[in-house]
Amino acid sequence: MDFWQLLMEILLLLGAAFVLGAVAQRLKQSAIVGYLLAGTLLGPFLFNAQAVMDVAELGVALLLFSIGLEFSFGRLKRLGRVALVGGSLQVTATLGAFALLTLIFLPLPQALSLGAIAALSSTAVVLRVLVDRAEVDAVHGRTALGILLLQDIAVVPLVLMLTIMASGGTAREVAFRILWTLASAGGLVVVFYLVFYQLVPRVLTSGGMYANRELVVLLAILAAVGSTWASHAVGLSPALGAFLAGMLLGESPFATQIRSDVGSLRTLFVTLFFTSIGLLMDPAWLLRYGGLALAAVAGIMVVKTLVIFIIGRLLRMAPRYS
Repeated sequence: MDFWQLLMEILLLLGAAFVLGAVAQRLKQSAIVGYLLAGTLLGPFLFNAQAVMDVAELGVALLLFSIGLEFSFGRLKRLGRVALVGGSLQVTATLGAFALLTLIFLPLPQALSLGAIAALSSTAVVLRVLVDRAEVDAVHGRTALGILLLQDIAVVPLVLMLTIMASGGTAREVAFRILWTLASAGGLVVVFYLVFYQLVPRVLTSGGMYANRELVVLLAILAAVGSTWASHAVGLSPALGAFLAGMLLGESPFATQIRSDVGSLRTLFVTLFFTSIGLLMDPAWLLRYGGLALAAVAGIMVVKTLVIFIIGRLLRMAPRYS
């Protein structure tokens, strides 16, 4: 891979994202629309699209890391009922609803696959909109975050389910994969607790290290990116790992400073992430199957809104928040 070629393509994407994001903002739309359009327009001219997308994955993780810095164990505990009950019901109900709808046209494995896709939401898009509107701490914002975190957890069993359906496997192999995933998750939580809750705060307070701005910035970036890599290495959601690391660091008195240190880096990679999603768009396909795409989008919005509303009411949330 030619590094300078990749750098040029990233700069082109960021430049187009800036221009089109500003246009979208001027039209009173989210800048995300402009970022997606930038990726769509430049996609056919990029040679390292996959490399750009791989780098851009850091954007979601950094976004979750910075939001985790604003959370505490108490706030996460208050989200527990919404995340566990509401999130679990949302994923299973949405998966089941879309699997039943598509089972008319497709065999069961493909119907379940589409149901699993429809059950999940884009953590990056939802949280970016909530952050822009300063609504993360609102009732609906906290509820959405709880459900999104559960969805990130659900990615692991859903991927495992799809892998088993595609490749098959004995009951022993399935049980081994599940136990390995649970053991990896448990081990990662313990490591994160020791590193980010115990070790890092002590390092920052020792020897006047906190007075050295450069060392604090380096440690913040190392914590954010390192937690992302560690989660991916054990087969878990990188974004979920980054959120956990940020939340543990959020208990320290350095949370505000660390959030400020990773802010610019987060903006860079989040923007790159949205443009990389635009790279996946095929305008020719969209023109050919535009009607089908619009119908699918409308169906997803209606069914998921109805499912979430019912779950919210079951959890005794006010109708407007549901």
